[in-house]
Amino acid sequence: MPIQTDQINDKDVQINVDMNGTSEGARGSTTIPKPEIFKRKPLSYNYNYDLATSQGSTVMKMLFKWRGSLWQAVYKELIIWLIGYTIVSVCYRCFMSEDQQDYFERFGKYCDERMDYLPLNFVLGFFCNIIIRRWLKLFTCLGSIDNIALFVSGNVRGDEERARQIRRNIVRYCVLSQTLVFRDIHVAVRRRFPTLESVAAAGIMLPHELEEFNSIKSRYSKYWMSFNWTMELLNIAKKEKFIDGDNARNAIAQEISKFRASLTIVSMYDWVPIPLMYPQLVNMAVHTYFFLCVFTRQFFITEGAKNKTDIDLIVPFMTIIEFIFYVGWLKVAMELLNPCGEDADDFDCNLLIDRNLAIGLASVDGAFGNVPEIKPDVFNGTSVKPLDSDDTRSLKFHLGSAARMEEITEEEEERKLMKKLGKKKNPIKSFIKSFRRRKPNLTMSSSF
Repeated sequence: MPIQTDQINDKDVQINVDMNGTSEGARGSTTIPKPEIFKRKPLSYNYNYDLATSQGSTVMKMLFKWRGSLWQAVYKELIIWLIGYTIVSVCYRCFMSEDQQDYFERFGKYCDERMDYLPLNFVLGFFCNIIIRRWLKLFTCLGSIDNIALFVSGNVRGDEERARQIRRNIVRYCVLSQTLVFRDIHVAVRRRFPTLESVAAAGIMLPHELEEFNSIKSRYSKYWMSFNWTMELLNIAKKEKFIDGDNARNAIAQEISKFRASLTIVSMYDWVPIPLMYPQLVNMAVHTYFFLCVFTRQFFITEGAKNKTDIDLIVPFMTIIEFIFYVGWLKVAMELLNPCGEDADDFDCNLLIDRNLAIGLASVDGAFGNVPEIKPDVFNGTSVKPLDSDDTRSLKFHLGSAARMEEITEEEEERKLMKKLGKKKNPIKSFIKSFRRRKPNLTMSSSF
């Protein structure tokens, strides 16, 4: 959204945009249209809490969820396949002559004997393995501002307004680079920030910074510019004695470098996707297989058919199960292929930007120098025994696999002595004695 830079002359004006699309500045308020991203699809079902225990009821509850489920993913394709299967079945049973039925049965037998030519298990398994590893790498590289904010808050000292603005700008510039990267790879972020002016309107970039950004001409993306600003701010902070020495400066610079490297990986993954022929191959293999199943999985009913079906069930329920498994497998891979889209399970990068900006600025500003009063803790001078309840109290603790070595050796020596003296051990007494030895001593203090 374009803004008039001559209307905002103060460099210290900060514009905050809430989730309803309104912005409030130091000189009044303006209304910003609500971005379409806030109308995104509802998030898929989060089953983590329901599967806190692996009881059968919780598993069944998960299986019959609809939103974001296997059933929601495959039902359209399954309906289309069943319609095609039914049309062929009706034509075979009602409208074909005997010669045509014989030819159809021999064609079905020929194709069915060669269905193994399509190695679906290998193709789908290898494809999913690549996609999941790529998805996990992208997820771990999205970038969290926490470490940068922590190091900035701990090493850029000073209660002066100058030091405060330096801390805030370092964090904001890092979030700005992240926003610029996400604008180019994530559809939802692009809709929220269609132009650099909209980024400035949201307060992530100030008007004079936008002018500075546009003054640098480059044919390539300028993600690096705001990182360059952060490094210059570190030099300024060190020069003005807000940073105590090179070690503190280098510690912050190293965290910023890690953050930048993660964003570079995300950008590179979008730049060079998996070769198009691979997802084409997988999709063609799966759809070709079930297209042939429309003919090969028919119930052949004529008396002269060499591949006559033993029982005419009409509904191919085994093929339906196979269809759900294989097409569902394919849907999982295609869902993870580009997690920066608009699906319910894709990465919510808009939320990450808001979160990084809010937590980063709060850490280096609102929470800066804020520490509780130092007082003795409740465990001072006593054994550590946190408050618990009967439901959370642990009745066992790990002693180590070799902790009973001396006890076992003593039992072996006692057994050898009894054998030497010609005496027999009472099995009941031995069991009770062994049970008492193995019972853990709950009053035993931990070696940790």
